[in-house]
Amino acid sequence: MRRLLAAALLAGPLFGLLAGVGTARAAGFDYCSTGQHSSMLLVDRTTKFDTVDQDILIRTVEAFFKRQEAGERVLIASLSGAYTDLKINFNQCRPGCPEESFLGRLVSTCRAVIARSDYLAFEANFIAALRGLLQDQEEAPASDLFRSVAESTRLVGANGYAPLRQFLFYSDLLEASSLFPGKEILRIAPTEALRHLAAARVSAQLAGADVRVIGFGRSDGPGRPALPQDTRRRVEETWTRWLKESGPSSVQIGLR
Repeated sequence: MRRLLAAALLAGPLFGLLAGVGTARAAGFDYCSTGQHSSMLLVDRTTKFDTVDQDILIRTVEAFFKRQEAGERVLIASLSGAYTDLKINFNQCRPGCPEESFLGRLVSTCRAVIARSDYLAFEANFIAALRGLLQDQEEAPASDLFRSVAESTRLVGANGYAPLRQFLFYSDLLEASSLFPGKEILRIAPTEALRHLAAARVSAQLAGADVRVIGFGRSDGPGRPALPQDTRRRVEETWTRWLKESGPSSVQIGLR
């Protein structure tokens, strides 16, 4: 998978054309009907990616992709400034036939051969969406990160999708919005930051999910140097405590 993702970044128009083919249903079989979970990759595009960013994202997405189950809904969302600019770049259910008894397989409309072909199209579409985010770069003066996480996770339930099992967030976590103007997120104490968020009623919906944040620890300044240790500790504690308020199974925050 990692080699395929890396190759996709260098691929020309032919790959993009092939990857754009939609995933078909296996003889009318609805893969989403068997899924019990959803997985989401949320990509922060407010700072331009460099080669370090690309390497981190590719390596981590491989594990994210491998953990998905047949029928699981997979979403890629991206943010670029205000939370109202949130975009859904990919939204498909992973093809695959559910495990059934011998009799169940006889009457099932899901055919393994067709599901395998659909899976290859699904994989190509996923890679094309990720490739588009990495190559068509954006940069924004604002980073409405907390509200973007809240909105992206709210949309899962609002659309009637299965609950999130994985939530992978690629971001430097350096909020710059009306909630935390300028560089305030770098200075504010975690308890005070959480009071701001509670007063604004900003909360995520991540109950039971495995939450992982990657890309954290570098500044958004020229050359992207590492954050000072005390600053990193404050920002990480703020985000960890806020994410844990939503009841996830686990929270991990780091560069990789």
